[in-house]
Amino acid sequence: MKDGFKFKCGLLHLFESARGKTEKQFYEENIELIKYSDEIGLDTVWIAEHHFSDYGVMPSTQVFGSYIAGITKRIRIGTGVVVLPFHHPIRVAEEFAFLDVLSDGRLDFGVGRGYQPHEFEGYGLNISESRTRFEESLEIIRMSWTQDEVNFEGRHFVIKGARPRPKPLQKPHPPLFGASFNQDTIKFQAKKKMNLIFSPLLASPDKIDEYIKTLEEEGEDPTKYRIGGLAFVYVSEDMGKALREFEEPCMWYFRTFTKLIPAQKYLEGEEFYKNLHFIMTQMINDYDRGKLNFEFVVTQSLFQHGFLVGTPDYVAQKLKKLINDYKLTDLLCWTRLGGLDHQKVMKSMKLFVEKVLPYVI
Repeated sequence: MKDGFKFKCGLLHLFESARGKTEKQFYEENIELIKYSDEIGLDTVWIAEHHFSDYGVMPSTQVFGSYIAGITKRIRIGTGVVVLPFHHPIRVAEEFAFLDVLSDGRLDFGVGRGYQPHEFEGYGLNISESRTRFEESLEIIRMSWTQDEVNFEGRHFVIKGARPRPKPLQKPHPPLFGASFNQDTIKFQAKKKMNLIFSPLLASPDKIDEYIKTLEEEGEDPTKYRIGGLAFVYVSEDMGKALREFEEPCMWYFRTFTKLIPAQKYLEGEEFYKNLHFIMTQMINDYDRGKLNFEFVVTQSLFQHGFLVGTPDYVAQKLKKLINDYKLTDLLCWTRLGGLDHQKVMKSMKLFVEKVLPYVI
């Protein structure tokens, strides 16, 4: 934990289409959990943008973020993330500045370039352009928030004399977070001088050390940057019960995610997602054949660092280690996976807040 920040703990909402429930029902369940988190003092809620699949049904983080601003009092509203290639950057700048104003300066603005091929196909975009679209958009958004007039000429956008309004309430702008699902891109968030969102599920601690070193090389003070780690969280008084209850929803996630990163859809240079597809396919096959069980996935597999699943004591000790190893300033709790009973989620979060966090922060 870094000296410059109070440790922040919050929720990550994927808005997966929970089986057997209507879209209205699972939105309402997410909203109840967010209200609860605001009331008990959690720091943040992060909203993930996704399109065209059950993996995540959240087409507009700005619309939902504005709704959250109206029903909560203090919790910060994070985007985890806005997929910049899917939007016009001037509109993004205006709408999220508006959200920052409406929320009384509670916006944490996380962005990414996207990685699921079917989403680009659904918008008629070429995924090979994701990086250049992202970089141009980010530059335009920063200009929109800090300059009276925007003039820009790039490969994808030409803007002449635009005067975006309103300006954000936070100055010079809301905290900017770059998301790196691919651990090999973590250092590039430092080069862009952005706070970091990543997952220990897929990243080793040395990648965070590289992020910090890169900030220093860029002339930045690393203690002024936030490092947010995303982890699966499920707490029960009994370890076996925690594993049993979290197993099916978590494996649903792995199966759904793996289908959405088909190796053949990625171009040369995107080896991370190609390799991840094969690694996760092998893990799922081994699980289905009984070669490994869910406890192994949670406690010993390649993905073990992304799990905070178990008893309060076990989760507290593991969280302390994660904070230390990954220099975390923020934890994003990913607890509401597809099909997991809403009351079990609420009970788990109550245990986490009452019996884990007090012994960690």
